[in-house]
Amino acid sequence: MSISISPQLQEDFQHHDGIFFPNDYEALSAVGQKQLWDKIGSTYYQTHKAEELGEAALRTIDYQQITGKIGGLWNRFPHDRHFETILEIGCGYGRASINLSKEKTLSCRQYYGIDISEPLLRRLIYFKQTYDFYPSAEFTLICDSAETLPLNDNSVDLIISNAVLMHIQTEKVEKLLLEAARVLKPGGAFVLNNSFHNRNCPGHILRNLSRKVFPLGANSIYLNQQTLDEVESLLDRAEIAKKCSKFVVEPNPHYVLLPEELGRFQVPFASEVNRRLKPPDAQKSTFAYSFNAYSAGVVTYSYPESKITG
Repeated sequence: MSISISPQLQEDFQHHDGIFFPNDYEALSAVGQKQLWDKIGSTYYQTHKAEELGEAALRTIDYQQITGKIGGLWNRFPHDRHFETILEIGCGYGRASINLSKEKTLSCRQYYGIDISEPLLRRLIYFKQTYDFYPSAEFTLICDSAETLPLNDNSVDLIISNAVLMHIQTEKVEKLLLEAARVLKPGGAFVLNNSFHNRNCPGHILRNLSRKVFPLGANSIYLNQQTLDEVESLLDRAEIAKKCSKFVVEPNPHYVLLPEELGRFQVPFASEVNRRLKPPDAQKSTFAYSFNAYSAGVVTYSYPESKITG
């Protein structure tokens, strides 16, 4: 089944070995953030072992042993849903989609995946061949940054993203959300899981201070933080409510008092302290590591301190 390709994708991109690359890919490859994620993508989680094992061996191994099990909003995603068109922003090697397809039997006719890392997209192709997630869908993979989406207006039924937006500069996140609202169909849905780091979280505050001493530490891949009100404001400015009339912004129920590392040093007992942290409802927006945002109705509404907008 053939899916029409947007004029921008036809004109500004070239298709090679299953991936669309921008015509100025050489310039994109010189960008430091892409170089960083290409490097990370080469050894991400256990997926770098996949090619060593080979497809025959992988088929005898549960995919979660390789990709890891996802959580958060995806645990509250409905079963047996079908969307004609899915766009995954920052798709990586397909971790979220593999789990949603296999665990929630999510299906679609057309899947668009966009990621800046070519090694991760190559691995997504490999896992598609091995685990055949979204089995009836046509796949369109795009290697580019996501603040400009080469898709038609009103062309996507569901937008998903998993732990991606905190890795993108704030001004680019604003552009990305505007683009997401543009391509989303009226009545469409979106799910942004673990997507906005919480500026007020004590763990982030301490890690931000450590950046001044260890500027090249692990924190360097996290580029923005917002408060709950700021996330709501970002979505309001994107006018995404014009496409899906109600949306929810809520604290992710992972609470952090102490960062697990400061610069190059591990913080003793931080993991245990955070695991035991059970803030009252009034403090959850302070101690939450991050915030989720999603269309009301597509994910089960759960937290009393969440705000439904629209």
